Amino acid sequence: MKELPKINQLKNLRAIINHGGIRPAAIALGQTQPAITKSINELERILGTRLLVKGESGMILTKTGKAFEIRMHAILNELERAVDEVKQIEKLSHGEVIFGCSHLPAFDVIPELITHFKRQYKYVRITVIEGQFSELVSALRLGKMDFYVGNALDLSSKEFISEHLMTLEFSVMGRKDHPLKNSQSLNELQSAKWFLPSVNFGYYNDIEDFIFPHGSDKKEVIYGDSISIARKLIFEHDYLFPGPKRMIDEPSCQGLLDIIPIRERLPDSQYSLIYRKSKILTPIVERFIGDVRVAYKDTD
Repeated sequence: MKELPKINQLKNLRAIINHGGIRPAAIALGQTQPAITKSINELERILGTRLLVKGESGMILTKTGKAFEIRMHAILNELERAVDEVKQIEKLSHGEVIFGCSHLPAFDVIPELITHFKRQYKYVRITVIEGQFSELVSALRLGKMDFYVGNALDLSSKEFISEHLMTLEFSVMGRKDHPLKNSQSLNELQSAKWFLPSVNFGYYNDIEDFIFPHGSDKKEVIYGDSISIARKLIFEHDYLFPGPKRMIDEPSCQGLLDIIPIRERLPDSQYSLIYRKSKILTPIVERFIGDVRVAYKDTD
């Protein structure tokens, strides 16, 4: 059997990557620099290749080091989750749930769901990362997140499972009594100020092409994912945005927004629950996902 790296060697390498050098890694881990150096030398001996070299601002990964880093993170994340799962089997009320969600679930279904879940499992640590799927897919791929809830592209992937949660009708929206509130077509809105999520692919990338079908001048388009900045631009500076019609009825938006009555219908958005096929979900994550399914079944 081939000699395999030890867990402490992988953790030491991860610390060097995270902290940028052997000295800060040693401080963070409460070890001596010689001990960390010896550990990395031994790891490189086992692998038969250099993983780290000195750079201008600290230790940097070699080409093989970068390739190894991806697998190493996945191994450590899965092992840490395995330990977490064993502990949860012993005491289900403890554990951790880490997931991502797009903006609508962040102020719609998810907060109430989390509140209800925490009443049942008060010692469970829940971490929510808000953003578009294109931003968070890498974290999901590396096992840093358990699952994602939100609008995403249709995934026919060997890597992910995508469960449909609901279909939402989208419209062009602006603040109440927006100067362009009576516009009848997208053509009338080409020179308007727009706020669009910053994505490389997926639904919002498609919807941008729909709004600007002829590659019109986009000098008045602002891209971003900050809800606080979006609200400021929309309510105080007359920016338009594409959003789900149901936002009009949300308590935080009631009486504040108008739907611009254009004749064109924006593409519907498919909201999904997405997780890796190869990832074994812990019991507490499975329970949380079960609650997500029920919550969206009630709202669809």
